[in-house]
Amino acid sequence: MTNIHRRLRLLEIYAAISIAVFLLLAVTAFTRSREKFAEIDVERINVREKNGQLVMVAANSSRMPDPVINGKAFKTERPAGMLFFNGLGDENGGLVFGAVEGKGKYGAYHGLSFDKYKQAQAMALVYNDHNGKYRTGLQIWDRPEIPLDQILIRQEEIDKMPSGEAKIAALSKIKVDNHSPTRVYVGKNADRDSEVTLYDANGRARIKMFVTASGTAKLDFLDASGKPIYSLPDDGVKK
Repeated sequence: MTNIHRRLRLLEIYAAISIAVFLLLAVTAFTRSREKFAEIDVERINVREKNGQLVMVAANSSRMPDPVINGKAFKTERPAGMLFFNGLGDENGGLVFGAVEGKGKYGAYHGLSFDKYKQAQAMALVYNDHNGKYRTGLQIWDRPEIPLDQILIRQEEIDKMPSGEAKIAALSKIKVDNHSPTRVYVGKNADRDSEVTLYDANGRARIKMFVTASGTAKLDFLDASGKPIYSLPDDGVKK
């Protein structure tokens, strides 16, 4: 009996110590709000509000989330980067970086974009390089008021329509509904000119101001077809 009492006593002590250690670890896990790391390797980091709402993602290319508008996700390929989401759960901008090589050629692209409410990017700092011939600058788009998810849903419906005039008409209409022309570009173009171009609501360049790589400066006012109607310095173009 003495041995049995001794064993029972040891089990009670062991159980009490185990419970105490478990409670200590649990309290530490729930109360510790900050950790310090010298280095960390991850494939994706999610930043969320206290209610669980996703507000930022930093991830590699395979773990980048699909774009989301009004809860509607649509598939697209993306390089590694960082995305931001507004308080409604919609993606509203981000950073992307990437480069590819093959057959002696390369392509590189970077971007910092800001999306219009319920739509795609409205402003971006862009860099696109094709074997050393590159453009980089600030680009501004004119996005429609129709939410992007509605356009995507309509596009899916049209894709399922049989070929014919009705489908052609539907495609023409959705193209108009989602018309998103560039309105402003300020930067360096692929010909090494520094350039400022202003476009009309149809995406047609109407004013171009540039300085060439050799140092020639020029200002052109263009008609709807892109033909200069007045230039500075005056090169004989009639008003």
